[in-house]
Amino acid sequence: MTKKNKPIKRIDDEIENNETEEVIQDPYLIEIEKKKKELRERADTLRKQATNIEPIIVTESGEIKKASQLTQQEKDEEFIKCALNPIYFIETYLTIFDQTQGDGGLIVPFKLFDFQKELILSYQKHKYNIANKYRQAGVSTTTCAYIAWYVMFNPNRTVAIVANKLQTARDELMRDVVEFINNCPPYLRITPTGKDTAAHKIYDNGSQLGAFSSKGLRGYTPTLIFWDETAWTEKGDVFWTGTKPALQTGGNCIMVSTPNGLDSVFYKTFEGAIHKKNSFNAIELWWYNDPRYNKELEWVKNKDKENEVRIKDNNFSADYRAKLVADGWEATSPWFEKQVADYNGDMRKVAQELLGSFLGSGDNFIAEEILRKIEEKDITKPKLQEWIDKGMYIWEESVLGEDYIMSADISSGFSDDSSVVTILKVKEIIEEKVIIKDGKPKKFKVRRKQLEQVAEYMGKLTPQGVAELMYHYGKRYNYAYAVVDITGGYGIGTVEKLLEFGYPNIHYSEISLKPLKDRMSSFIKKMNKEISPNEFKEIEMIPGFMISANRAMILQEMERSIRMNDTIVRSYRLLTEFKTFVRVEGSRIADHKRSFHDDAIMAIAMAIYVGSYEFKKFSQNPERTKKMIDAMMKIDSNQIIIENKETGEDKIERIQPKKINAKIIRNNPYVANAWLFKGLGKK
Repeated sequence: MTKKNKPIKRIDDEIENNETEEVIQDPYLIEIEKKKKELRERADTLRKQATNIEPIIVTESGEIKKASQLTQQEKDEEFIKCALNPIYFIETYLTIFDQTQGDGGLIVPFKLFDFQKELILSYQKHKYNIANKYRQAGVSTTTCAYIAWYVMFNPNRTVAIVANKLQTARDELMRDVVEFINNCPPYLRITPTGKDTAAHKIYDNGSQLGAFSSKGLRGYTPTLIFWDETAWTEKGDVFWTGTKPALQTGGNCIMVSTPNGLDSVFYKTFEGAIHKKNSFNAIELWWYNDPRYNKELEWVKNKDKENEVRIKDNNFSADYRAKLVADGWEATSPWFEKQVADYNGDMRKVAQELLGSFLGSGDNFIAEEILRKIEEKDITKPKLQEWIDKGMYIWEESVLGEDYIMSADISSGFSDDSSVVTILKVKEIIEEKVIIKDGKPKKFKVRRKQLEQVAEYMGKLTPQGVAELMYHYGKRYNYAYAVVDITGGYGIGTVEKLLEFGYPNIHYSEISLKPLKDRMSSFIKKMNKEISPNEFKEIEMIPGFMISANRAMILQEMERSIRMNDTIVRSYRLLTEFKTFVRVEGSRIADHKRSFHDDAIMAIAMAIYVGSYEFKKFSQNPERTKKMIDAMMKIDSNQIIIENKETGEDKIERIQPKKINAKIIRNNPYVANAWLFKGLGKK
């Protein structure tokens, strides 16, 4: 065995270690496997019964001949033609089992549909490809045909075929590749030399085929990895982490799958490819472009409603169909309706098996339709990108007289997590509602608050660095009300720094944890808490917010506010986190999926919660609370602006602030909020 073929020994080890592997699947997947096995057995029977379909060749001179009738020169010309054109090779020399033809299926020449040809061309053009497909698209079979061409006409290539189970990779995918090779005429066919098993083969042109489970390639260095049903691979993130280095020497990669929610490899890689965040080429495949399934295709808008509209698809182009989808039309056909019925109307299964939807196939905390609406109507590109790392996105500059909440989820600045600061504008909107009273419709004007995201920072700043950013932008946004999460301890450094800077508008919380109170003892403030109407109790408060203390309530309020359109989201970074934020059992109520993050979610969740509740809970006295909420002070570097909304007048009073001695700021922990809580520094 030559040196370059030594890695095959590792494939033998892989087979021995995985022959008895057990992967527990849900009943739905078991049923799919059972159906695939039946179809494969049917195909094997037909191949044994039928005579080989001999390829018909049009020679360079224009003659039509069977492959067995070619002269040696014509065979050489065919070899060159096949080596240069994989589509020609596949359509001329390969056959497949087509279950849609005849009674139970037939062996037929492999004639590619247009979308399958585009797939082959993408494999040739791009080093890294990822295809999001519907069930029974024929993508895996097409890819196996491409791999057959790849090893036959490219010497010294090494292909790794990967699936969740070794059995699938070996007995289905690699078997298809080998059959494609073996059914070719002798003048094209390559022959195994040396070791020749079901899980690996070494051919006489130096090329190799190997089948693997997701347990890893174990030192094998492929020139091409084909990873089938990527999203359904158990611990796929572990496999991908160990496999990526093998591609750094120049290897190619093909990922093919139906969606399985927002998994950490297929979804993450596909989304990155769509938004040009990685080197993969994204391929989207839709059932309505498949001639097998789009017979009597129609497009429906407002389905099952009084204003439902239907149009017949008169052989529309793929581009025109894409425009219809973007405009809210849905595709349907007799085949599609039958599939929906076969799934018993389970739209989650329909989403993952037919519609290529990542969201509909998972258990998202924010409903799919809400996220889709946000993406289509609310998400916009920032007008400005600022700060040292350009991580501060600005959608709207501050407006004089407006209220703002600024909240922060703090990380160390050195971990995988990011520090996030989000700024929301507090708006008051008036809506006209129709209410049935005494059997008659009456119009009422309803006044409510709405929060709108106007800025967001995401990056790797240290806690002290975040304080600098918050001071700068908090001041810029009328001294926004600052809420800092001190769970985990990182936020404490941010709060301390803000107080050192003299930031005057920091949120305080009632926290009973003794270690935390001891750490921040110099910043404790005594305030009155309303325990019943007109009854107050004096409590101790420290600067900061403990999200862990009310996580479920905070997340539920965030979900309600977004669902009811009480909060407008602008950030695509935040939306991306929402897509991988799913419901979980227990008190956490929801959490990010493995290998994903929720930093931006936690930041905005705090802002929404505080905007809904916390402004109203604590005060020096009830009258002071009312005035603090209804007549929120606005400050810039030169003046204090008080907007009095109680009178209904638009007049804004301007007051020149007194200069504060720097020494007093350093020694008095209460002076930072003295403008809100007079006299507290003297207690």
